Amino acid sequence: MPGRRRWLVSRRICLADHPFVADPITGAPPDWTSSFRAGSLARMTSKESDSAQTVPPGANLQTRHVGSAGVTLTRLRYSDFETLQPSLPEYTFSILLAGRSRPWRDIGDGLTIPKGAEGYRHQGAGILTPADTSALWRVEGDHDCLIFSFPKDMVARMLGELTSTGAASLDRLTGHVVQDPIFAAVSTALWKEGTSAGADAIARAYGDHGVALILAKLAQEAERNPSVEGARQAKERLSPASLRRTIDYMRSRVADDPSLEEIAAAAGLSQFHFLRAFKASTGRTPFQWLQDFRIELACGLLAATDMPLAQVALDVGFKNQSHFTNVFRRSTGTTPAQWRSRARG
Repeated sequence: MPGRRRWLVSRRICLADHPFVADPITGAPPDWTSSFRAGSLARMTSKESDSAQTVPPGANLQTRHVGSAGVTLTRLRYSDFETLQPSLPEYTFSILLAGRSRPWRDIGDGLTIPKGAEGYRHQGAGILTPADTSALWRVEGDHDCLIFSFPKDMVARMLGELTSTGAASLDRLTGHVVQDPIFAAVSTALWKEGTSAGADAIARAYGDHGVALILAKLAQEAERNPSVEGARQAKERLSPASLRRTIDYMRSRVADDPSLEEIAAAAGLSQFHFLRAFKASTGRTPFQWLQDFRIELACGLLAATDMPLAQVALDVGFKNQSHFTNVFRRSTGTTPAQWRSRARG
């Protein structure tokens, strides 16, 4: 960064004391919009400058719904800022509309500039961040961008029809800038249109088609690019011994509510790096792995015992029967009672 500038943090953020990595074991992550506001930096030139000027804290931030599949589009306008993007079950795709900015991003492998953005990126340049991934952003320059948030389930369905590797193909794009005029054109059109809660079928269809076009273009770009992420992901994975030690620990604590800090300590890693390594090794976050394992245990108890449902819930780590029933239904498509009845014929 230029030596004549210094950064004034409007709210002190550091990796050691700010929970920007949402704890996948204990609960849902914070709202991304709130994170943008909380993480904004105000910039001031140094005392040596002849024209010191302070940018007012608080980014110009607006969010709209697009289409009918849960996609949102956020517009962020600000200069020289830092923010924490929490781990969400969504792919995010940031497209620069105007200005000149140099983005730095840390998604678990250190604060780096995505390939292709070493100079200031320009209109239409996009950066993709994977789902279930926390990111620290530091941006130099003027920034006016639109940020898509695509639910990962929707991405999985759509890309499963378009590519042989499905949503995994997008991993090829996360390390570098994706450049195409179509991104700025389509995102701008969708922003102008938006989709209100009471939008008619035409507006929703317009949004859905625009979203499909963006994802199809990303899929096309992914197919054109060799898998440059493969080697990096191999380095990020837990060693077999560390993975086994971690899984054994999680199994032993399944009836409890182990924190991310405790699980990471069992693997001998920091929380942030453990999240990346565990997901690279298993394809799931620790929270997702524990939920799946709890459902697996519950199915065994339901089929083999007459244990009351409330006791089954507690024994496999759910706080109460209601929570257990909701998670079980989402995972299996049926309730625990119905599953037990069918398992016993």
